[in-house]
Formats: sequence, C-alpha cells, structure tokens
Amino acid sequence: MSNDWLRKEISDTKIGSCTVWTCPPGGNEPKHYHNALEITYVLKGNCRTHKQGKVYMYKPGDIHEVINDSDTEIVFIVTSIPPYSKKNTFYV
Repeated sequence: MSNDWLRKEISDTKIGSCTVWTCPPGGNEPKHYHNALEITYVLKGNCRTHKQGKVYMYKPGDIHEVINDSDTEIVFIVTSIPPYSKKNTFYV
C-alpha cells in the first residue's frame, strides 16, 4: 500500500474493526489477502477495481487488490472480522 493512503478508525474491538480508507489518484494496494472476513463499501469514486455504491465481500484467503487508475480519490468503508491488522495481511 502506498504511504499516501489516509486511514480513519471508526471502531476497533476484539471482534472486528470498521475503518474509512482514502486512496488518492494513482494509489494502489498490491494483490493480498487477509485471515479475516472483509466487507468493503465504496462511498466515493470509481476505479479499475472498485465502483462507487458497490459492496465487495472478501472471505478469509480471497486475493484482492486496489488499483486507483482514476484522477479522483476513492473512499471506502471497510469492516473486518477479526479486526484489521498488518499481522493478518499477506501480499502475494
């Protein structure tokens, strides 16, 4: 994940987390998976991999990526069960 992403934690408990992520134009996160259920709702923006108003669900082990090839930021709400952690994120 490029360093210019913004992250705002809404909720973080032992059970799960809810985070707002903002990906700038040209930003990306390479292919990866989590040992968690991840539900992503796109609040704002459209890019190659994500569309505004769409919900994406990734089961543990599902490989996914973000490629913001647009000229606007992409804003996501991400719920993760168990909570998001760099320890449960694996790049492929």
